[in-house]
Amino acid sequence: MTKHLRLTALLLVLAPGAGLAADLPADCSSAKPPAQPIEVSVLGTAFVPKSIKLSRSATMKSGDEAFENWRLVLRSEDSVMAPLGIEVSVAIRQGQSVDGKVFRRLPTKDMSKQPSVTGGLPEFQGWSYENREAGTRGAHVKYVASARLEFGTRQGDKIRGTLALCVPKGQKSTFDKTPTTADSYAIGAFEATLK
Repeated sequence: MTKHLRLTALLLVLAPGAGLAADLPADCSSAKPPAQPIEVSVLGTAFVPKSIKLSRSATMKSGDEAFENWRLVLRSEDSVMAPLGIEVSVAIRQGQSVDGKVFRRLPTKDMSKQPSVTGGLPEFQGWSYENREAGTRGAHVKYVASARLEFGTRQGDKIRGTLALCVPKGQKSTFDKTPTTADSYAIGAFEATLK
């Protein structure tokens, strides 16, 4: 499928007012996420993020090179104990900015196929979701997902961007023998507060 057809398919799935009732695209990393307000769902429980924050969460080394890990957190409430949340983390070279950058995660568990900042260090470090009330959690170590995160330019303590994180239903893991029954996703435009 060409990039144009994938984008068209993604936009049809996300047509205004349509919600995400249709199946998720097979690969959300290949096309720019839509500019509509972000829609989020954790295993079928949808929420509008009331808290969207971006922070530098760690520094790391690979050989002689230093890198920073940045974490984007979308929560149903402005609390670390929010009932619902999705997090993604990305890596950049130390001293660089996330401004204007695009990060992708391909729909494969094979880390050697992921776009990298440097040999063996994926640019899209990971993702996770949680529904505290249902007692469910998922993450990149359990399930396959695809994603594309694009940042604009920061203005003061805010930065705008778009995200398409797609975790298709029907997956099992070493820990969960029963397949997931609903998709999880975060798709659309956001404005994050820098912490």
